[in-house]
Amino acid sequence: MADLGTREPSPIRFVIAGVGAVALTVGVGALAASPTPKVQVLGIAVPLLLLGAVVAVANPRAVYGSLAFILGAAPLAIVPGIALPAFLLLTLATWVTVLIHRLEQTRVRAIEVTVVGFVAVSAISAVVTTQGSAYISEFIKWAIATSLVFALLRLDRTTLRFFGRTYVYGAAVGATFALGMFAFDKAGTIINRLSIIGYGQTGTIGTHLRFYKTDDVSVVRLTGTYVDPNAAGIFLFVGLVLAVALLRGWSRVLLGGIIMIALVVTLSRSAIFSVVVALIVFFLFQRMRGGLRLGILAVGIGAVATALAVPSINRRIFDSFGSQDKGSRDRADALDNFIPSMSGHWWWGRGWGAPEFTDEVIGYKTNYVANTPLLTTYRGGILVGIAFIVVLLVTIVVASRSMRENRWERGVLVAGFIGFSVVALQLDFPVVTQAPMTLVFSVFIAMVAANPVERFAGAGKHRAQTDDEPTPRALGRSTPPTRIRSGIPRSVSTNSPALREVASHV
Repeated sequence: MADLGTREPSPIRFVIAGVGAVALTVGVGALAASPTPKVQVLGIAVPLLLLGAVVAVANPRAVYGSLAFILGAAPLAIVPGIALPAFLLLTLATWVTVLIHRLEQTRVRAIEVTVVGFVAVSAISAVVTTQGSAYISEFIKWAIATSLVFALLRLDRTTLRFFGRTYVYGAAVGATFALGMFAFDKAGTIINRLSIIGYGQTGTIGTHLRFYKTDDVSVVRLTGTYVDPNAAGIFLFVGLVLAVALLRGWSRVLLGGIIMIALVVTLSRSAIFSVVVALIVFFLFQRMRGGLRLGILAVGIGAVATALAVPSINRRIFDSFGSQDKGSRDRADALDNFIPSMSGHWWWGRGWGAPEFTDEVIGYKTNYVANTPLLTTYRGGILVGIAFIVVLLVTIVVASRSMRENRWERGVLVAGFIGFSVVALQLDFPVVTQAPMTLVFSVFIAMVAANPVERFAGAGKHRAQTDDEPTPRALGRSTPPTRIRSGIPRSVSTNSPALREVASHV
């Protein structure tokens, strides 16, 4: 009987691999030896593309894993020599890899339909408001990042779990590096050593350090390779949710703990409150054993008490509810100015390439609304804003069924997404303005939509069948009925009057 889980590799793969190897050798030798700098860059770029094509054919998981790891560890990295954002190149490589292999999932989900509508309305907005190439390029970067939802939902659940776990490993590396910078690099200069991949630019404020100021005291906030502490909070929040949902044993405790500590040190109120709300939602609505519920409650109370015992964290949290907090005042002012700023722009927004989105100095000085749905409306118009809210609501409603299942890890993704939508998206905006943040949000949506957590736990060597293993019904075959040996000779008809007479006396 043929093994339905394996396929013979196509000979064309070996042909492509051979051609790629030869082209790589010739390209490095001929182009890189040129005295012209642009040709030297071409001599590096072309062989790398060929090598990437070979890897995409021979080992697709290497492409998926590269995107996941880079997105978690260094989302703002660029490709050395060509100044192209690494996440953009790897997202395109992921799409190519998905399309040249057999699609494992072809069913179109309701969440995908809403995302298609969101992108379509956004495209109309971008065309209507365009005033130059900057507007188009900003929309293209956003569209590529958003499209990752569709690519990831074409993968089988095992590969999607691999992608999520690799993102966690990257986030743990990024968190460790950021904690090291926070503890030992008081001048904020060690990030300059990563200039080869695009880091080291101080921007408008002249330093890599970011501060929280209160009562004439400045407290350094964690940044690392995420550059901005609020952005770091979002990347680490997604990493924390995936760590709890997808990892097992000590790796969950160790890596999840590292990511959680780094998240708190960012002093990002949106990320910290998102964790709190996610825990409350999970505690109230997830089906689980009473002992596990009490354990989660104890861990949550202990974590909150420990965090609030740190003076800087305590002030950061409780100052959020007072009028003396500058960030709170700026948010209130931006909300008051939102409706006047939309005058004449309600239908299609102020444009994807508006100066406050593309010019660092203008963006730093402009106090636009720090709310993802409202900023989406500000940029793309009321129809785009409504489409974004529909995406959030459909994702939550469709995914909420996982919270009624006995495998509590499946509910972690849903509770995390609800906490993220209720808090982080209402208090912050990088998901709108920065393509890497849009990309990680797309990853989050895909993970919640597919929920690749195993439905059944293993049971020693004889583990229970998971939803990844084909069943006779899934393969289109009916389960054969169990045959019971009756001891009646085949020559005797079961419909004979004699046999019925015997049966009536039994």
